[in-house]
Amino acid sequence: MSEFRYNKLTKQWVLFAPNRAKRPFELQKNKEILLQGKESCPFEPGNEKMTPNEVARFEDENGNWTSRVVPNLYNALSIEDDINSQRQNGFEKRSGFGAHEIIIETREHHLQMFDYKTSNFIEYFNIIKKRVNDLKKDKRLKYFSIFKNNGLDSGASLEHSHSQLIAMPFLPTSIESELKEYKEFKEQHGRSFFEDLIYDEKSFEKAIVIENSSFIAYCPYASSFSFEVIIMAKEDISNILECEDRHTYALSEIMEFIFSKYKKALGEIPFNMLIKNGDLQNKNNTNRFHIQICPRIYKMAGFELDSKIQINTILPELAAQILKE
Repeated sequence: MSEFRYNKLTKQWVLFAPNRAKRPFELQKNKEILLQGKESCPFEPGNEKMTPNEVARFEDENGNWTSRVVPNLYNALSIEDDINSQRQNGFEKRSGFGAHEIIIETREHHLQMFDYKTSNFIEYFNIIKKRVNDLKKDKRLKYFSIFKNNGLDSGASLEHSHSQLIAMPFLPTSIESELKEYKEFKEQHGRSFFEDLIYDEKSFEKAIVIENSSFIAYCPYASSFSFEVIIMAKEDISNILECEDRHTYALSEIMEFIFSKYKKALGEIPFNMLIKNGDLQNKNNTNRFHIQICPRIYKMAGFELDSKIQINTILPELAAQILKE
């Protein structure tokens, strides 16, 4: 039967409508083909001249790059722009100042996150930390959006595995509002909002996928997407830069587990992944570091656009059971 559930993290209602679901086995092996061969891929070793000059890299013992970061050739923001704000016929506009970079995660053209090992994820998070640490020195940059689009339905245009980093000169309104609510919650209750959230999810229990010393992975009680997974830090870590080596290792182990389970249960599905850091320039950042993985199995349609209520066809407890088994 259908039911509405309230998502404490997003402050949105979600409509669960199982009757609209395809059965899980019908979703298997939906790997998409992106129209980009190795020879013309700008992220392929040997094609480095097809990208702007890199700003970071990791190498193997032979001096070959294993992951690298380059400015986005089709950038949404530019670090060379001046910061300015002005009114135009009563409306406000700001210049497109900021940074937009591509994280090329691997040399191997066909290697996807579904097959990454713990060591691959460790390098992935470390090169992100390296870039964020450097960009954070520019105090004009206030918000760092780190995300991965995988598959055509997620918005990706290239097969070679990569993520993106967009740094902005202000906090998006939704992020600013969230952080304010987390701050007010702590002032009122004397504890983090996320402590209660983790307690509630663990009490529900049915949707916990895996847990280790530093992180817990679960399908949220009111998941906006079918088979959505959140990986949440159990300690009071507000952003990726606060992750010590032990945290990065624990996170990478869980990432390997989750993506291997996705592949076994659903195939190499399209997904968006968001690495949530809150306000990196604020020492009193009220965020709790977490990663949100949103499979894009079903397309958003008119009802969602009109009501701002997502329809999810898979209950999180069923999704967690499928992933664990």
